[in-house]
Amino acid sequence: MKTLVGIGCSHTAGTAFLDGLTKSKDGSWLELTGGWASIPLAKKYKDGEPTMEWITNNLTWMAKLNNKLGCDKIVNLGVGGQGLDMNIMNMKSYIDKQEDLSGHVFIHQIPSMSRVNIINFLKSDNKWGWTPIKFLLDSKGSSIMNFFDNYFNEDFHTLNNFYEVYYLQKQIEKLGGRYYCFSLDMHGLYSSYPGELQTLDRFAKHEYMVNSDSIYFEGKLQARLPFKKIISNINWLDFRNKDDRDFQNKRLDDQGLLPDDYHFAEDGNEALANLIFSGMK
Repeated sequence: MKTLVGIGCSHTAGTAFLDGLTKSKDGSWLELTGGWASIPLAKKYKDGEPTMEWITNNLTWMAKLNNKLGCDKIVNLGVGGQGLDMNIMNMKSYIDKQEDLSGHVFIHQIPSMSRVNIINFLKSDNKWGWTPIKFLLDSKGSSIMNFFDNYFNEDFHTLNNFYEVYYLQKQIEKLGGRYYCFSLDMHGLYSSYPGELQTLDRFAKHEYMVNSDSIYFEGKLQARLPFKKIISNINWLDFRNKDDRDFQNKRLDDQGLLPDDYHFAEDGNEALANLIFSGMK
């Protein structure tokens, strides 16, 4: 069976089309709780179904890409508002359930290399939560700022996340699958390359720290490959011919479908799918 697996944030998941989501009884899907996200969307897709399954197979860039790839199944691992660490966790869980990935194509829309979640106690709910770090930073409390000043380094997380992406790609390939990735930053050596990595030399000190502090014996067997080699070995989709005009007037707000929402509309996802398909060649 040929399977297309999409990974990313809300731009992949397609949640912007819907108003309110909740887990299904068996946890296998997110199901609608509030209908379409707007009256214009409800009118436009009156013949469709406001469910994650229908959105995945009809409106997302995965659906549009699959019209060209002809896979038998689409697996949507997108999660809105979350970071790369959740992408990695969900991919690992999916891969762990597969004995063979032959026929699998993984397309990873990288939200941000430094977009991670932090475990923290939510006083308002009186419980622990796993929260995107940007939400904590927005609070600007004194203890939060102390944490950022002394215990969190964005470059370190960026560096480590790229190694995680590389290791997952290697695991997928060893099991017979294919892995590609891109960032909507559209900057860098390739236009699908995250803008966070335009200057690579700043990661050298973290690379040295990890290798020097974590290895006692058998250094040649344990030392990680040089970071710049990791970057070059990751399968970036080639978007170098990308034109910004491809996406003009193709977002939900542009088309009056959902005010102040800048996720791609259906034709925006079609344009992105075209870029992905051409970049795979």
